[in-house]
Amino acid sequence: MLLSKEIETNLVRLQETINKYYPDPIEIDYEKHIVQTRYFSLFEQNKGDLTIIFDIKHCKIVNISKNITNFTGYNRKEFGENITLGFISLLAPDHISFINVFSTWIQKVLEDLNKHYRYEHFLNCWGIKFYNKAGETMKWHLSALPLELDAEGKPLLVFISIQDITHLMKGDDYWIRGVFGREEKKISVYHSNEDKTAEQEILSEREKEVLKYINQGLNTKQIADVLGISPNTVDNHRRNMLARTGTRDTTALIHLCKMTGIV
Repeated sequence: MLLSKEIETNLVRLQETINKYYPDPIEIDYEKHIVQTRYFSLFEQNKGDLTIIFDIKHCKIVNISKNITNFTGYNRKEFGENITLGFISLLAPDHISFINVFSTWIQKVLEDLNKHYRYEHFLNCWGIKFYNKAGETMKWHLSALPLELDAEGKPLLVFISIQDITHLMKGDDYWIRGVFGREEKKISVYHSNEDKTAEQEILSEREKEVLKYINQGLNTKQIADVLGISPNTVDNHRRNMLARTGTRDTTALIHLCKMTGIV
């Protein structure tokens, strides 16, 4: 697989970011984490997910599940010696900067957090565009769970689970959402179209209420009666939720919000 000039440029920037935030040599026991996550990885694969263990410091895919061909059309051998570069080369041209945006974003968010929030966090990205071997556009949802942190709470090794959500999404934007802390939580959301971070949940509490009743099968008038608001307000909430998440319709909205843990 050949790397475009733009990918090479973004990889250089990514390495600069990594060197800035991880200046010291780091040794990680890969085998320990591969063994510890084996059953969870099989569970995710049985759901149809692609799973990856990724070393952030060395920008390296340590382990990837065998169903990679189902997702990309390429078998393991076709990715060559450096599967990380092969994988990155599948990014759509307008989403190539995602790798650098994400790495810079997570480090900046962690820097701004009080230390006790850093040691437990969960990340979601959705709407990321890749091309498969047939040249078809795919939109993926990535959820990332840190397996090992450094002394400052920065992730060193992460377990990534990937789902194909092409059927749920519309438009060309992507989102990054981080939930930090155990009991008291901090949430940060990045939207590529706005190129800024909001330090709040992507949906308001009222919108979550509306979504809960939509999921229960209530129609617009019934939801309005339950919440004591007008049907127009219910419809406005519905439209705003679709726009904020990039989803195609209400069914897709519910699916994505459950998948990402928003509800």
